[in-house]
Amino acid sequence: MTDEEKNTAAPKETEEHRKQVVIPLLQHRGAACEPLVEVGDTVLRGQKIGEEDEYGLAVSIHSSVSGRVIAIEERLHPHCSKQPSIIIESDGASESIKFKTNKNPSKAQILDSLEDAGIIELNGYPVYNTLLTEKTIDTVILNLTNPGDVSSNCTGENISKIISGVKLLMTASGASQAAIVANKNNKQIASSIQSRLGASTKLVTVKRNYMPSMSNLLAYDMTGIRISNTGTPADAGVIVSSAHSALAVSRAVLEGIPLIDVNLTVSGVVSELCVKTVAIGTSFQDVVQSCGGYVGEPGKIIMNGVLSGTAQVTDEVPVIKTVTEITVQPPHEVLREKTGSCVHCARCVDVCPVNILPGRIAAFADVGKYDECEKLHVQSCVECGMCSYVCPSGRYNLQLIRFAKTALLQGFKIPEEKQYPIIKLGCQSCNHPCHMWAPLDGIPLKGRDKE
Repeated sequence: MTDEEKNTAAPKETEEHRKQVVIPLLQHRGAACEPLVEVGDTVLRGQKIGEEDEYGLAVSIHSSVSGRVIAIEERLHPHCSKQPSIIIESDGASESIKFKTNKNPSKAQILDSLEDAGIIELNGYPVYNTLLTEKTIDTVILNLTNPGDVSSNCTGENISKIISGVKLLMTASGASQAAIVANKNNKQIASSIQSRLGASTKLVTVKRNYMPSMSNLLAYDMTGIRISNTGTPADAGVIVSSAHSALAVSRAVLEGIPLIDVNLTVSGVVSELCVKTVAIGTSFQDVVQSCGGYVGEPGKIIMNGVLSGTAQVTDEVPVIKTVTEITVQPPHEVLREKTGSCVHCARCVDVCPVNILPGRIAAFADVGKYDECEKLHVQSCVECGMCSYVCPSGRYNLQLIRFAKTALLQGFKIPEEKQYPIIKLGCQSCNHPCHMWAPLDGIPLKGRDKE
């Protein structure tokens, strides 16, 4: 890097406690990035340190701090696995590359800016790849119903940037209109958005909260066009964006800043409940310490909400691009009792947003009958977590459904002579029977006790 390429502007928030960052090369759906640096290299904030593989399935990774690369090795990942990561020791200077600004970008310039910006949606899909669809896109939907995303990113100073991001997505996709979907109970957000809307943008209020995994359902509810389990919102002529990605698009295109920081909410038994801007790669432990530390002994740490988030085995995992919430539960809130039998109350059916039979599917998954799960449309599950939340027997419905989906994806076949095969499956990221995906499952912070 030449002196002209450097920019000494500090990030929005400097965290003195951070000594190093661990940046995984896999933070998205697809293949891991190939590292562009070696141990001993000096890097700048915003410098690209990982890029897509030869098949173009990866998303660029950038350094969130300036400093020196001290290791490239496998480290713990917040999705219950170990992934190759670049460890950077911060020099505390926050020296950056020169970010290229553009106040009135064309469609081609927007796509060029997003190609290497490393922006992904909260469901893990790359924004740039979404824009490359051959299908005709006529609507951009901004989902402002995800509580974690809204509380972390929809602060007063960010609203105008989020709307700018939506307009940029409209230009890049060729969409002629946009719909901003907010929960009808969140009147503050609706009011803030309403005063800034243009002629081609409409505010829609709904009763339901749509999680990142529910983008197909959101597109169907807004357009009335059905989408298959293997399809995407583009099949309905729609692109679905979160506040997180719309804000990142605005920063990348207009300010030239790639996705190197995320806004997240810290709640639970911590000294101070807060919304923070955090450099990617910062450990959960450091984030909590910046909020004053734990209050007492933590019982469980959950990433991205208690309904469908991921419980962590340690607070040393790094913040990645899709983190919007860190929730710390006290020990007495962690369910440790054994699950009971299904009482056929049908509460899970009542709350299921896609009208499947979660309890029945989970029961088949529990005995390894994944072919029966497929017949009951297990792939339609949007993994909202409500079936586990309302179950009076405390059954791990969401986990079992996820295991079934993983088994079907990997092509497991159950021998006919074995009605109850012993198959240990885990989350899709690591295939380990760690039960880390579901809430309320009795997992202590240091891991699940062996039976």
